Amino acid sequence: MTSDTGADDTKQRIIEAALRLFGEVGFTRATTRAIAEKAGVNEVTLFRHFGNKKTLLLACIRAGNQTSFSYIFREHLSGDYAADIRMMARLQMEDTRRSFEVLRLLLCDAQAVPDLRELLVLGAIDNRERLATYFAQQIEAGNVRGELNPLVLAHGFDSLFSSYVLFEQLMGSAPLETLPDELVMESLVSVFIQGTQAHQGG
Repeated sequence: MTSDTGADDTKQRIIEAALRLFGEVGFTRATTRAIAEKAGVNEVTLFRHFGNKKTLLLACIRAGNQTSFSYIFREHLSGDYAADIRMMARLQMEDTRRSFEVLRLLLCDAQAVPDLRELLVLGAIDNRERLATYFAQQIEAGNVRGELNPLVLAHGFDSLFSSYVLFEQLMGSAPLETLPDELVMESLVSVFIQGTQAHQGG
């Protein structure tokens, strides 16, 4: 058990080091030797746990997904659709800000590295399907309009609440910088809720 715990700790250190280095120099320029040094292990240890850089990246994406908004939002659900969408929007925007630097460099590298592009797509699909499951359940419960497609709703939600932050981070200023962030978020939340919520009664 102690041995397993030690191995898990080592793997976690390598993943964290890889994420930091991917964020600093990108996937292509981050060597396994540099990742191992940053993690405080030798390169042989990295290969023993992950085999190669592609497998390590997949582990990083999985680890990132497990702490991302789409993985943890269910822990915060209240059962009130409008309140839950507001909470989810806030988590989504915070998560996008937190992971922007790594995401930016990985996306840049993905244009030239097919394996990287494939892994990023798989990670995005995984996140979208978790959101789609939530929206399917809301449709089943009568909270969301039945004619709407859960996958489209998941994609729309992700785009609506990520794009504002992505523009802000890429351009160095918010796209609506004269307006408070809270007002912008509340307005976007209102648009999403009113466009998706099923009419109650009447």
